[in-house]
Amino acid sequence: MAVIVIAVFAILLSQIYLSVHGSENTRDAVLYTCKESISFTGVFVRDETVIYSQHVGEGVLNYSVEDGSKLSKNSSVAKIYDSYLQIYNRYRIERLEKELDNLKRAQDPGTTDYAQPEFINTQIGDSYKNLLLNLAGGNLPDVYDESLEMLKLMNIYNIATKAEYGYDARVQLLENEIGNLGAALKDPIATVTSNGTGYFTSEVDGYENELTTENIPNMTVDDIKNIIAHPDRKTKSYKNAVGKVFSDYEWKMVGVIDVANRYFVHEDLTFSIDSSENTHTVTVESITPTGNGNEAIIVISCDELDSELARTRVADVELTFVEKTGIWAPRDAIRFSNGVKGVYVMVGEQTKFKKLDVIYEGDDYVLSSNTSDSEYLNLYDRIIIDPIAAPDIGGIETVSTEPPEEEKPPESLTSVSGTDEAASTSAPDGGEEPVTTAPSVTN
Repeated sequence: MAVIVIAVFAILLSQIYLSVHGSENTRDAVLYTCKESISFTGVFVRDETVIYSQHVGEGVLNYSVEDGSKLSKNSSVAKIYDSYLQIYNRYRIERLEKELDNLKRAQDPGTTDYAQPEFINTQIGDSYKNLLLNLAGGNLPDVYDESLEMLKLMNIYNIATKAEYGYDARVQLLENEIGNLGAALKDPIATVTSNGTGYFTSEVDGYENELTTENIPNMTVDDIKNIIAHPDRKTKSYKNAVGKVFSDYEWKMVGVIDVANRYFVHEDLTFSIDSSENTHTVTVESITPTGNGNEAIIVISCDELDSELARTRVADVELTFVEKTGIWAPRDAIRFSNGVKGVYVMVGEQTKFKKLDVIYEGDDYVLSSNTSDSEYLNLYDRIIIDPIAAPDIGGIETVSTEPPEEEKPPESLTSVSGTDEAASTSAPDGGEEPVTTAPSVTN
């Protein structure tokens, strides 16, 4: 018993010693994201035509299309009614007609006679899950559509299992309500139509005639900053404006940045704005220095559009050059064995050389691809910073810290600040799993 107790204490003490003293010379391999980007406030520029109606002030405006929708010439954009009640009654009729259609389909013998209750029950469960997901995500239109789908399935299930024998009473009630609402409907005061083909947005800000793609080369820093400071310049002349149409999906953006380096001109970059989760691929058309230090005017273009971009004039944007996620390894730990780049890791109390599949190089670290191949560095491996100096570790062959002569180390990416130093981030502490962003330039 005494021998067993002594052995247990010896094992515990050795593990504590190794964890305390070994941690000074080891780091955990964790997932790490490097992101190089530049942020600025930009102005959207499109060739736009404003749609007017002299009847705007005579009633309530009800749009027929959503922002970003494609229009053909003379297609309906909006209708003007004498009261909000006329709009609500039409909305109510549309909802009741959908419910009525669901009930008629649910009690149709062609549907219920061949329905399998077990299969329908599974579909109800799936629909319920989708309903909760849309509700949690705030997708209210999808919540309504999914609730209708679930209602239809539940009605079919009730008929198939004989819990209900029909919905004739409810059908009659809905038909009567739809008839009463329809009898109270009035024709709109006016229907607003598009004066050309293109894409529609209801937002009008007063810059439509001034900000055109043709005038971009003439825009100065003061012009851009003035628009950013006053994004809405509507005057009385716009009081009858219903919305505007732009000719195609392509748009441009201009902004002022504090970056002298022009290496990303004509490059395709990832673009996002603060008010939207969507990302788009844009092309940097030009970066024109103003002669005021590192200040420059940037012009980007894109042929992708969504409703948020369509109704926005000024936005805080981010252009991302590089975004890589991999397994982090400190540069000091890299060794070369037989010309192969890798690191030593702890496997119990032993060591093992593992190769690196480098996908990104920073100043003091590299990122290796996240793989399950045991020959390569894996997630949560304990990397030995200095294998020769590691305490109580033996069996490590002497390997070179320098790459073979025929292998040239890859050049680090140029910093977005335009200086001679590469974009860098501080290395994570052992055991943590950080996500980092390289220094960005914000105007």
